[in-house]
Amino acid sequence: MNFVRTQLLSFFCVAGLTVSAQENDPEKKRSYNLFNPVSKNEMRTFSIDRPDVTESPVTVDAGHFQFEGDLFKFIKPRQGNSERAFNVLNGLYKIGLSNSWDLHVGVELYNVYQDSEGNTIDKGYGNTTFRLKYNFWGNDGTTRTALGVIPYVVLPTSPVDEDVAFGAGFPFSYEINDSYSAGAQFQFDFVPDGKGNYDLSYLQTVVLGGTLAGNLDFYVEGMGIFAKDATIFTANGGLIYNINQNIKIDLATNLGLVDEAPTRAYLGFSFRL
Repeated sequence: MNFVRTQLLSFFCVAGLTVSAQENDPEKKRSYNLFNPVSKNEMRTFSIDRPDVTESPVTVDAGHFQFEGDLFKFIKPRQGNSERAFNVLNGLYKIGLSNSWDLHVGVELYNVYQDSEGNTIDKGYGNTTFRLKYNFWGNDGTTRTALGVIPYVVLPTSPVDEDVAFGAGFPFSYEINDSYSAGAQFQFDFVPDGKGNYDLSYLQTVVLGGTLAGNLDFYVEGMGIFAKDATIFTANGGLIYNINQNIKIDLATNLGLVDEAPTRAYLGFSFRL
């Protein structure tokens, strides 16, 4: 645990130094912050981190709130057995801190864990996640590309986890044209091994998405996780319906392609204020 504390302290110190550098940069919109919100007519296009695994490099506008969550999710952790889990109302609560920073709190409100025979092993509140997102460039659409970083810490508040996990993801997006875009994310995760130590896991995604018809968007995605004891691949896809400029609903799935890979199906809802 000393290793974990050192890593977390280093992470938050670096984040704090970067925030200070950002706030002292005269080229950025320093007048906008948590207590001086961006006016609604200046807000950027509504961008969400879900339902694809590849997250958005775009942050929430300063002083505004955003929610992205699963109304319902089904999870089969492995292809080789029938264990499963159900999640209800798990989501990210976000708030814009500045023009290039936002803060996320991930809450897994209610979960049911079942064994291969359908018996409930445990249920209740899940893990709690704290994340920061920083946008290096492309936040306001002035370039065709955008890059961000999302450092995170997961606290083991669920009944089935005992150790802290942490890491950082780097989402990238490229606007092909007005209708379609591509993206990718590489991520480093420090995963507890159950013996008091941590294994390094690497995640890589590639995604393509855009307008399907009217207000309906789509995406297709490939994901790979390269860990010490397993290599996991999934094929992902989903639909996103834009109710208006501030509300979206989505229906998506992750299909496990190897025995160790999870399969998920989920219905989600996102909005901003």
